[in-house]
Amino acid sequence: MKNKSIQEEFKELLDQHSFSTHRYLLAISGGIDSMVLLDLFRQTAANFQVGHCNFQLREEDANGDEMFVREYCGKYNIPFHSVRFDVAAYQKTGNYSVEMACRNLRYEWFKQVQKQNRLDVLVTAHHLDDNIETFLINLSRGTGLKGLVGMQIDNGKIFRPLLNLTKNDLLEYAKSNEINWREDYTNATDDYTRNKIRHHITPILKELHPQFDENFLSSLNHINDNYQIVQNKVEEIRSDLFSGYNPIEIEISALKKLQPLETFLHYLFEKYGFSSSKEILKFLDAETGSEIKSATYRLIKNRENLLLQKIEEENEDELTIFDELIEINSLNLKFVKSINPHENATEIVDFTSILFPLKLRKVKEGDFFYPIGMKGQKKLLSKFMKDLKLSKLEKEKVWLLCDQKDQIIWVVNHRLDERFKTTETSKNFLNITVC
Repeated sequence: MKNKSIQEEFKELLDQHSFSTHRYLLAISGGIDSMVLLDLFRQTAANFQVGHCNFQLREEDANGDEMFVREYCGKYNIPFHSVRFDVAAYQKTGNYSVEMACRNLRYEWFKQVQKQNRLDVLVTAHHLDDNIETFLINLSRGTGLKGLVGMQIDNGKIFRPLLNLTKNDLLEYAKSNEINWREDYTNATDDYTRNKIRHHITPILKELHPQFDENFLSSLNHINDNYQIVQNKVEEIRSDLFSGYNPIEIEISALKKLQPLETFLHYLFEKYGFSSSKEILKFLDAETGSEIKSATYRLIKNRENLLLQKIEEENEDELTIFDELIEINSLNLKFVKSINPHENATEIVDFTSILFPLKLRKVKEGDFFYPIGMKGQKKLLSKFMKDLKLSKLEKEKVWLLCDQKDQIIWVVNHRLDERFKTTETSKNFLNITVC
């Protein structure tokens, strides 16, 4: 490929992605790929800064890379950011390989730099050979269709403008334009899976098929097209079967009609962080009230349905109401003491029958009360909520108004306790109104 073609195609690609309106963070290691990327960006009017990660894995060589990139950016007045990581210490926090640890560390740091400097797009120097290696790694691990799609030039978070260029294209460009770069000696070893594929597998494929690079791109485009068809169909089914919002309700019998069921379950629930379709398949026949979680969502079995709820930060689970606070607003409830009952009150309690301070709290195991209308019969709250056919999520949202002795006065929005109801002799009232 001619140098001019690379430059022209690069600028055209930036224009397609509205480079004039974006602020970029370029991930620059100092190697040939990233230095070609930096050179191409430097020839445009794009607004960009540079980020460099020093993983301190190659002793002085790593520090040399950092200094090389720093000096380059200083020469051309490019804003420069760098960080040094203790990879071994990070590996101890989880079961991470060196490759995975470095990946996690750098992308998390890139996010921080972007946020601090209002840089909306991360740019990496991934090229076609990287995509081939990623494809083969995922294929060897037994991936699904999504894992064969490969990296995208623009996935909304990361921009990879060199993705359709080969390593040889970049090498020719660097030599023709007298671009200096740092060589990472570990690239010549077989210490990592990616290196083994790069040194021993892709050369054979390219030897067998001289047009392998072009054929791979063509195949990848076909896979992407097929994956898009699958995604469109999944969205159509999700629109039909998933109703409501937080929680989303899904009819189990409708799910079970989908074939192949396990594959559909994978695609329907992967966007909510559930990676195991086998776990969800088994969960369809779990007992009511059973629950499984992803990092971001809860999936709850509720009779013939599934409830899908986003996990949110827990709010305060207890609020105190003091006697001297005659009027307060909390949980959309208004408490007013009076000598006459209010006609518009949701519930009215005999003020003299309650001991302050009162508190609003969530349900706990063993709670019981004496529901009004049951002639003084005691009832476990769990049985009361079961009789109301409340789902697990609805039960979790139930609040209780209790007195100083933790006796339940009112199951909020459901039932008053017989012991605290007003009578003909009541002279002071606590009026409770749902706002």
